[in-house]
Amino acid sequence: MRARQMWFNLPVKDIQKAKVFYKEIGFTPNPMHENADHMASFFIGEKQVVMMLFPEDTFKHFTGHEVSDTSKGTEVLLNIDADSREEVDEMCQIVRNAGGKIYTEPMEAQGWMYAFGFEDPDGHRWAMLHMDMTKMP
Repeated sequence: MRARQMWFNLPVKDIQKAKVFYKEIGFTPNPMHENADHMASFFIGEKQVVMMLFPEDTFKHFTGHEVSDTSKGTEVLLNIDADSREEVDEMCQIVRNAGGKIYTEPMEAQGWMYAFGFEDPDGHRWAMLHMDMTKMP
């Protein structure tokens, strides 16, 4: 199997609120779906991983399964790579200003990573980390 592209889908309670949040934290709107009211799509990073956002009812229809209650548990942790510790600190402030909830302030982890964690408006958990591979055990 040769994967040509990777994308992931997230359920959201309010498409417009989610669109504003992700634009504010620097994700790139996918022009194919930029004017859609029933869904949203963003590119993330240099590889342009695609994130699709769907109302919870639509997401439940796709999966044939209930949507996880993010106030009670975490189904997945989405990670974003950073080029530097400064980029981690900058993104933390951007997320805070956009209304995201910081659940872990920027900090060093395991002696070779520097990271912070945040929740988007729907409680999906994200982390941004800089990995100093010269210090990796």
